[in-house]
Amino acid sequence: MSSEEIIQKFITFFVRHRHQVVPQISLVPENDPTLLFTSAGMVQFKPYFLGKKKPPAKRLVNIQRCLRTTDLEKVGENRRTLSFFEMLGSWSIGDYFKKEAVALAWEFLTKELKLPREKLWATYFAGDSSLPQIAPDHETPKAWQAVGMRKDHLVGLGAAENFWQVGESGPCGPCTEVYLDQGEERGCGQANCRPGCDCDRFLEIWNAGVFMEYNRTLSGQYQNLSIKSVDTGAGLERMAMVLQKKESVFETDLLWPIILKIKQLSGHQWEEGGEIRKAMAVVADHLRAAVFLIADGVLPSNLEQGYVLRRLIRRASWQKQKLLEEGKNGSSFLPSLATVVEEIYQKRYPFLAEKRPLIENVLQEEEKKFAEALRRGQKEIRRLVSFKKKEKALLGGDEAFYLLTSFGLPQDLVLEEFAAAGVGISPRFEKEFAKAAKAHQEKSKTARKFKGGLEDHSLAVTKLHTATHLLHQALRQVLGESVYQAGSNITPERLRFDFPYPQKLTEEQIKKVENLANEKIKENLPVSFREVSLEEAKKMGALAFFEGKYDKEAVKVYTIGREPDFFSREVCGGPHVERTGVLGKFKIIKEESVGAGKRRIYGVLE
Repeated sequence: MSSEEIIQKFITFFVRHRHQVVPQISLVPENDPTLLFTSAGMVQFKPYFLGKKKPPAKRLVNIQRCLRTTDLEKVGENRRTLSFFEMLGSWSIGDYFKKEAVALAWEFLTKELKLPREKLWATYFAGDSSLPQIAPDHETPKAWQAVGMRKDHLVGLGAAENFWQVGESGPCGPCTEVYLDQGEERGCGQANCRPGCDCDRFLEIWNAGVFMEYNRTLSGQYQNLSIKSVDTGAGLERMAMVLQKKESVFETDLLWPIILKIKQLSGHQWEEGGEIRKAMAVVADHLRAAVFLIADGVLPSNLEQGYVLRRLIRRASWQKQKLLEEGKNGSSFLPSLATVVEEIYQKRYPFLAEKRPLIENVLQEEEKKFAEALRRGQKEIRRLVSFKKKEKALLGGDEAFYLLTSFGLPQDLVLEEFAAAGVGISPRFEKEFAKAAKAHQEKSKTARKFKGGLEDHSLAVTKLHTATHLLHQALRQVLGESVYQAGSNITPERLRFDFPYPQKLTEEQIKKVENLANEKIKENLPVSFREVSLEEAKKMGALAFFEGKYDKEAVKVYTIGREPDFFSREVCGGPHVERTGVLGKFKIIKEESVGAGKRRIYGVLE
């Protein structure tokens, strides 16, 4: 069964059960300051679970592109771990709950996909001392037995496995996950091996229900939600692995074409296994993730999303070097793989083709920078090696993290270099590395923390959001139409706007942009909107740079100005004022670089 067929089966099944299809969002969630990336399909629905917004329907279904970076080091170490993946999801918002969710999951798995019942297992939340205020889930195992799951195939686990939450705060709850027994030959050999074991025997194929009962506050309290909801998520790649009867996710139709291209470019074979197979897997996974991030407006930098993109490209580049013969030019290696990614996803994500020049340019530029970083970093490695040998000391995880953040050197590169030089590794290396990473993350989080975002529809935020439209169009008129919104963030105090541009703006350019925006404010132009299809919006001349997150059948088009000489027209779902005159005076307070070819403007209204 092809991946496209799996998607269609999933969507069709839930539509038949009265779920409404909703479009997916970008990998970078616009209005959620608690998250760097869209890590699950439920991210865009948090306001619905919290009762802050009314959903388009009580039952929803979609497919969502996701990125998770928590297990980067595991990519290539097993058959199933990925950083980028697509998630099939269904939701009940204040409608059905545990019993009905379990019944739907069982019906889809056993009747639609025809998976053997005797190989299916399920886990549930059995309570956890770390969450004393959350009661064990007794209802879910009963629901599984009622539909036909064997009692001895039900496993109660703790919070780490079966209590689900995303970000520091927000809706959360116990969950139930479905596993497929792939056979003892893929297991660890332990007599008590079952779901929850880290071996390859039991493959998690579906989080069949996160039961959203609580809201976790920033202070760590769990409050009961006013409505109870269900969030499900099934990784498409894992589902394809099972249904296509493949040994790993990398052999499915979603990743195998990339592996084939790597084989062609490197001369190595997947069948070689070992370090060669791991290198191929890392390159395929990380390159695919990088392509989607760039297409969604992220550019390499040393902060936030850009830092993760840089790390992905550099890890892919380092593993690529292992696959190439010494002295062989690999400058076109990653861009060639990007073209394959585009071909795999051309039906679902046509915007990848539109962003091809940008994607190829970013990959090539970042590889050049990585080569320079390697040159500088290896000098630092030699200095540290000399010091360690003199002191007879071990390499600490915090030192490896310093080499990563300061020189962009991937952890596996650092470990190999020190091992080759005869320097031992601290037995607490992983803990030290994780501690340093957490401290870095907290520092970055503090730098970007703010309240509200666009979930805050206060007058101040509404004004600044409208001003963002004026800024966007003013930039395009002053700098050229290659400028587009690559990200934004709004607080009640200021707006932040990211856009691609190769150089620092001059004082004259900044003044021109400011003056043009203020001119339109003084004209007190009307702000109006129409709801049309995405195709019609484009025909109207509306800007739409985040196509992947729009509903193609119905989008809101906001126009600033009068026909036919309007000033700005964009597809947008945020809050807007009715006339520009209420905005006051717009001022750019800062303009800076946030990575190769990407600029950032901070603006305020006075």
